[in-house]
Amino acid sequence: MRDIYDATPAPVSLNLPESEPLHLTGTDITFLTFSCLVVLVLCLAAWTVDGTVSLFVAVGGGLVVFESWHTALLFLQRHQQSDRRARVAIHLAALLPWLVILGSAAVAMLGLFWISDRYFS
Repeated sequence: MRDIYDATPAPVSLNLPESEPLHLTGTDITFLTFSCLVVLVLCLAAWTVDGTVSLFVAVGGGLVVFESWHTALLFLQRHQQSDRRARVAIHLAALLPWLVILGSAAVAMLGLFWISDRYFS
């Protein structure tokens, strides 16, 4: 006799489903290009502070742009949107959590640097 803790094994297919092609639009490519240019500008601005900071901005910003762009593309793959404004809004929605979290971390670090320079130097 079997119960829920000793269930019969379910059959598992070893064949992967066919992958679907990713449909890119001009809006998607434009958003990726614009995001990469913003990271490049931030990287060049960070270079004026320190080369290592510039490297961290480039690597971190590149990963953020890559992850959020792919998240938006996969969402758009499942929910077909042809409206340009809707696609841009979805890309921004994928990027927004990163901007809030990394922006808060940057403000906190700069605030701590300012406090340490002002009161402990």
